[in-house]
Amino acid sequence: MPSSATQGNVDPLLFKTSIQRWLRTPIFEDEFTCSFCDGVMDIWGDHCLVCPGGGDRTKRHNLVRNATYHFCTSAGLNAELETPGLLRPRPSEGALPEDGVRRDNPEARRPADVYIPRWRRGTPMALDFAVSSGLRSPATIAATLQNASATIRDYEDFKNSYLDTRNACISDGFSFTPMVAEAVGGGWGPSAAKVFIELAKTKSLITGESKNKILSQFYQTTGTIIHKENARAILRRCSVTPEARQILSTAALLQSAAAEDAL
Repeated sequence: MPSSATQGNVDPLLFKTSIQRWLRTPIFEDEFTCSFCDGVMDIWGDHCLVCPGGGDRTKRHNLVRNATYHFCTSAGLNAELETPGLLRPRPSEGALPEDGVRRDNPEARRPADVYIPRWRRGTPMALDFAVSSGLRSPATIAATLQNASATIRDYEDFKNSYLDTRNACISDGFSFTPMVAEAVGGGWGPSAAKVFIELAKTKSLITGESKNKILSQFYQTTGTIIHKENARAILRRCSVTPEARQILSTAALLQSAAAEDAL
């Protein structure tokens, strides 16, 4: 159900665009040049999921990370956000690191997205987030057609092995878990799913709510975040198209109606 507390409220324009993507209905009549990276903006809006320009990947990454951080704190864990100097540099995805943030020194240590000082058996754990897409290259498209979970599973393995990050973390006395979400459908990889199940169990002991209900609500929250941010990225790139004029006109009507209702 729509709720600001769970980030389930969706603006009508974002909702419409999300449904168009979900139904695989063309959003644009023709391809055009992306205003943020000079890449090709396809009629489906797929380019927006992986575009390195405009900061949309960064915002999507951070919102999903923050939702998990609040999940950890609601489960009574003393989680830390962006604990500095723990992890190896991020892998690149296109022209930028996977979270879309430029880095000045690619060799410098970086923060853990979410750090849990005491996890199972008392061992600290660093959670490292990424939102990847099975549409980002011909190779990933082919793999996804064969196995819908191939992209996130392969990317988990890649994050573990990249610069030997997992083994480096273990040597430093804490565990490392890649938290990989799929940008098209909003699903999570198996490593992330295991963490979320444990978090739901822990929160259930505190609140008395069903573990399955807690887990379902969290997946709804993160799924809605991903779909909203994908839609927002599309709308930010359509200012030069005929569809944009219709969208802006519709937005003006909705805002006018909302203002009248408030009187």
